[in-house]
Amino acid sequence: MGEEKNKSAASGDGKIVSYIGLGLMLLSFILAVVATNYAGSEHFTENIIMTCTLALSVIITVAGYLTIGVIVAAVATVVFSGLKIYSLTVLQNDFPRVSFLWVILPAMCIVGIALYIKRYSPLLLENAILKKQINDLVMIDPVTGLYNLRSLFMDFQTQISYAERNDSPISFMILRLRYPAEMRKVLKPSQYEKVVKQLSLLIVDTVRLEDRVYSIDENGGFGIILTCDKDGTRIVEKRLRDKLSDSKWFEGISDNQIRTEVRIGYLQYDKTKYNRDANSFKSDVEDEVEYDI
Repeated sequence: MGEEKNKSAASGDGKIVSYIGLGLMLLSFILAVVATNYAGSEHFTENIIMTCTLALSVIITVAGYLTIGVIVAAVATVVFSGLKIYSLTVLQNDFPRVSFLWVILPAMCIVGIALYIKRYSPLLLENAILKKQINDLVMIDPVTGLYNLRSLFMDFQTQISYAERNDSPISFMILRLRYPAEMRKVLKPSQYEKVVKQLSLLIVDTVRLEDRVYSIDENGGFGIILTCDKDGTRIVEKRLRDKLSDSKWFEGISDNQIRTEVRIGYLQYDKTKYNRDANSFKSDVEDEVEYDI
């Protein structure tokens, strides 16, 4: 245990290797400047091209594509060396010895940047995994405070099973803003969020306590599981449309009056047709929403 701690302390969690890599990368660029300066104006263009290629390989490597970065550096080295050999042997043209630095600079730079980012690669991977896990566990929509689409599908099976056991009807309604893209153009992002928030409050205030409301997208789409048949759902629809006709719900959000129009679609669950297939049931309700012209 003591030896492991000493090794960890000696390595500084990869700091030494990281610093060495950073030093190699900086040294390669310093030598690139030296090569460009001492090669003379005749070789200025080729040195600038190689410097740009060096920078490109670094950018590609930092972006996480080490193999591609190595390929770019290797191709640049081979092409440069081949041209110099051809110029020296066939054309009998001489060139400054400092130009030979370009044979090793790309490799030095790639090794340096690879050592530098090696320390941070596990951290980036760990952060990406944690972020994905958090997103997978999030069940609440941050804008409305309602349960989200993931929660909807989890609850669907429970609600359907309950309805079948008790031989009671269950319906599903989807409500969407009719012109979300146009509203986003007119309103600020914060104002649009307030519209969605007010719409969620309006829906929750309209349905019964035993009914469940979900926020199913970022554009003001809501799903509602209703413990009633299609006739009862039609009554809920009428109440929603009546409340939406009252502009007071959206006062104070913008200087201009906000006209909020929605599309509504709904169906009663049919055990014979869907056989607990929540995806098909939701898809059919989505079609009903599209038919609401």
